[in-house]
Amino acid sequence: MNARFRFHIRRDGVALLLISGLALALRAWIIATDGIAFESDEAIVDLMARHINQGKPIPTFFYGQPYMGSLNAVAVAGGFRLLGESVETGRIVHAAIFVLTLFSGYGLARAVSGSPRIAAMVLLLMAVPTASAMLYTLIPLGGWPDGVLYSTLILLFAWQVTVQQKNDLWRWGLLGLAAGTGWWVNPSVVTSLAVAGVLGLRYLSLRHWRGYVLAGVAFLLGSLPWWVYNLRHDWEAMAYLFHGYIGPDGEPFPLSERLLGLVGLGLPALYGLREPTAPGFPLSVQALIALPLYLFLLIDFVFQLPRRLRHRPDARLRAEGWVWLVFGVFTVVFLVSSFFDTTGRYLMPVWVPAMIGVALAIDRLRRFGPLVAAIALGLLLAFQAGTLVRLTQSGDGLQFQLEAQLQTPARYDDELLAFLDAEGYSHGYASYWTAYRLIFRAHERVLFDSFLPYSEAQIGVDANRYPPYIEAVAQAERVVWITQNFPALDRAIEATLAEAGVRYQIRDFGPYRVYYDFSERVSPRELLLPIG
Repeated sequence: MNARFRFHIRRDGVALLLISGLALALRAWIIATDGIAFESDEAIVDLMARHINQGKPIPTFFYGQPYMGSLNAVAVAGGFRLLGESVETGRIVHAAIFVLTLFSGYGLARAVSGSPRIAAMVLLLMAVPTASAMLYTLIPLGGWPDGVLYSTLILLFAWQVTVQQKNDLWRWGLLGLAAGTGWWVNPSVVTSLAVAGVLGLRYLSLRHWRGYVLAGVAFLLGSLPWWVYNLRHDWEAMAYLFHGYIGPDGEPFPLSERLLGLVGLGLPALYGLREPTAPGFPLSVQALIALPLYLFLLIDFVFQLPRRLRHRPDARLRAEGWVWLVFGVFTVVFLVSSFFDTTGRYLMPVWVPAMIGVALAIDRLRRFGPLVAAIALGLLLAFQAGTLVRLTQSGDGLQFQLEAQLQTPARYDDELLAFLDAEGYSHGYASYWTAYRLIFRAHERVLFDSFLPYSEAQIGVDANRYPPYIEAVAQAERVVWITQNFPALDRAIEATLAEAGVRYQIRDFGPYRVYYDFSERVSPRELLLPIG
């Protein structure tokens, strides 16, 4: 190993550590300032982790659903044991997981592009990410943070054993293990699996049969919980992949709506041009900086492509072709599935390839001089950092909640829980988005049956995720009912209780309305609430 090679190794290592430190510092600041709102989907993962530490059986999937493996909750349970049980601990665990994603993203960018400079740019774009990427990699929302990691690992090992012909058996084994575990944790890794399959067919050789067998066995081991669950539940998890996404009318979303969601809403969110929960496509001031830059990079690629194709394809063109392959495969998967998404989270498994594409496009600007490329990168990083600061420090925080009326600042949770404690209430009825966040914040000193609806579209849908809570509330002598920014439900409750001759008191805490001190015990499961 000569001195020049050792210098490059040290330089790359220092860059990797410094940028990773930047990523952790940014995430630590967001965690410390409560920059992301805490919602019930995240609370479900934290409650599962709490139950795991209490010695309860580890479920195959997240409570109340036949998809997204529980490995995420197991990791949070480990964090709770080390650092204590809190919202912040769950997020610290995912900041640590993101370091692995950073390293694998750097490795993938380096392998595909062959350029440490491009890999460093990708690392920076991941360290100071778009709002959507920050949201879905920092907080424990199902298997999204893990899905990004496993998707990136699948793409990395697939490239190594096919394009680079690094056919060490351990690489084949890790490819299969990442693919299997990823399939169990979050089936959205199917895009990466399909890309790996395309590359595998392109470089198919019977000389590598041992690697194929090892990858297959490792896949089965990694995905074993998924197979066992399906065999015991009549292939419920498999059925959900094809029929799980339906519209308000109980039918699959039309193709036109799904395409509009993908192109008009999902893709802009992936690249930071749209906030994940924003209605429509509002352009912020920061986006007016990034949008022209993205358009210029795309136009530059299109106009330069014919000239570049006339020459012998180089490593850069091969890398760009791989990025387009990933997005092409994703589009096919999206169209043949039932998925509908306006937030960009279903695009997260292709986030790292997207950033590789951006870095390749910026690096092409070096033909105008290194300073031009540096300015473009700086503008994009400033745009992403500015958006993160604006959204996380807005008072309500970066939001996962799509329903604006349900976006509730945490300070009202504390006031409400203090009131329940003072009045001696430990059980009640609420909606899904109210119940689980309060249950976790109260460390299960207060339990709710989440039978009440949170919107008119959800009327008649039982959103309970954990049956023991229903049983505990049913046995309680004193209960409260809690609504959240739903006037139609409040009117229905008050009319129904008046008709039944039930007396009660009301107390409001910001968006929450608490019905308590009932003259007799009543349950919304036993009363018809005429909403609408």
